[in-house]
Amino acid sequence: MADRYSEALGFLREARSIASLPELEARFAGVIGGFGFRDTSCVLMAEPGRPIRPRVLFGLGDIAARNAYIEGGRQRIDPTFKAVFSATRAFTWTDVEPLATSQEARALFATARRGGAEGLIVPVHGAYGEVSAVVMSGPAADVSEQARAVLQACGSMFAVAGVQLAELEDDRLTRTGLTRRETQVLIWLARGKSLPEAAAILEISIGTAKTHLERTKAKLGYLATIPCVLEAARRGWLVDPDDFD
Repeated sequence: MADRYSEALGFLREARSIASLPELEARFAGVIGGFGFRDTSCVLMAEPGRPIRPRVLFGLGDIAARNAYIEGGRQRIDPTFKAVFSATRAFTWTDVEPLATSQEARALFATARRGGAEGLIVPVHGAYGEVSAVVMSGPAADVSEQARAVLQACGSMFAVAGVQLAELEDDRLTRTGLTRRETQVLIWLARGKSLPEAAAILEISIGTAKTHLERTKAKLGYLATIPCVLEAARRGWLVDPDDFD
């Protein structure tokens, strides 16, 4: 019993320093496995200023089935999906199943629960209005209050760290010493866009855009954004690397 809580605490301490998404997924799988969960996925539900178009970002288990769920529009009849937007604490399939009043919705739960599976959903509300959820399921799930609290903390960390790792993998170093994304964030800031607006244009999370900006400040030796942008402009670095692909 103590070991699983120790593993969860270790994950919370170390998740932000993990270098790759597969390693993060493996560590999180070890954490949730201690609580009887087998599969997990991180789903982006909504972003500020954009239509609601959920998509699976990463996870373990039958990701194809989760993608089919979204592509088939099942979230429109699933009370679990709607509950994420208003919930602040982790909740289970059992908690929301009474809200499944249509025959289609009840069939959805019956399929998910085959083999006695239970699900736990961790809502993750970002500082700028983005909404995502970490979904866990397993046939021997511990959904006690204590387990929920621990898994909510670990699930939130999994989502935040995983999104950044996934997005940072799609980056590369340029001749200036800044990465492609670091340069693009500075370009849009120089054009008068806010950080959330730059993130939306580049189709990355606001947290990742902030990480790019902070790394750029460290490279250029500035604490504030405006001097950092001005210095990059002075050096002639505000040229989008994609213009030369």
